[in-house]
Amino acid sequence: MSLQENIERTSVRALMALPAGVAGRLAGLLEKVDRSTLDPKLRLLLALSDGRKGFHELPLPRGRALYGQMIRMLDVPEEAVAEVRDIRVPVEGGDILVRLYRPGKRVGPAPANGAPAILFAHGGGFTIGSAGEYDRLCRHIANQTGAVVLNVDYRLAPEHPAPTAADDVLAAWRWLTEQAGDLGIDRDRLAVMGDSAGGNLSLVIAQQAALHALPAPKLVVAVYPKTDGANEMPSATALGGGQGGLDRDMIDWFHNHYMQDESLVEDFRVSPLRNPELAGHPDTLLITATDPLRDEGLAYGERLREAGVPVVNLDYPKLVHGFITMGGALPAARRAVDEILAHARERL
Repeated sequence: MSLQENIERTSVRALMALPAGVAGRLAGLLEKVDRSTLDPKLRLLLALSDGRKGFHELPLPRGRALYGQMIRMLDVPEEAVAEVRDIRVPVEGGDILVRLYRPGKRVGPAPANGAPAILFAHGGGFTIGSAGEYDRLCRHIANQTGAVVLNVDYRLAPEHPAPTAADDVLAAWRWLTEQAGDLGIDRDRLAVMGDSAGGNLSLVIAQQAALHALPAPKLVVAVYPKTDGANEMPSATALGGGQGGLDRDMIDWFHNHYMQDESLVEDFRVSPLRNPELAGHPDTLLITATDPLRDEGLAYGERLREAGVPVVNLDYPKLVHGFITMGGALPAARRAVDEILAHARERL
């Protein structure tokens, strides 16, 4: 972390230590859009970003770097775990990194048939983000759930457009199901988890595993997932003006990078919401917030219920898109993250 990043991180943490009432009043003086329904400290955090160029307004390398900088500034502190191992997993045309985290503490009794595991796919609109930038969150997930976490560094657009990311995570899922025993993992206690684009990829695994003669996950944890490639849900407009941590220009920027073939919007690897056959879908923990993708997540949850699939929707209306990597700076985000992980732990 650079000196400038350290200064910004320290400043943000100091502001987040303000009483909620003070933070809310200060945000009210600064914010350019109405966010009065949000957590007061989150309002202040977002107001401080108003007027700055977003990563979608920068050249791609700088945008990717800015995204990483934001995560390092806001995410949970780095935690010790028992093991971190980088593994290369074969995919079509090469290989990708999968980073393994073995929890530093046991949660519950010692497993008889190996540990549970969570395959994790990071967010970033299929265009930005990396396993390295989600390192601290994945350590936290491992320690909070007692599961081995496999953090997938799938290839990004525009260099690798749709459906490359989906195919990469499916290859990682195949590898995990084949290697579980050698890794000390219980093959019957596997979950998939991801946020935003990664939430989409988690749902893709849930749907596509059987088509590839692979075991299905026991649990899916989809955090404000992207479920449809067309960006036509009402919340994309109603909450796309900067209120929800993700604006419409940013969504379009991601879309244009990833969806270089618009016909793929009908492909279930891009738009899992469009799959008419959801019976047999794994149990799902669906996370929503005040977010342009909110309606996509809610629609997917409703489709699961209609298909008789057990689904729990944890809704955080005082938080916004991206909160899962704000747990180091924002107390409300940390509480939400830990609640999500407690639900996941109970179901694994």
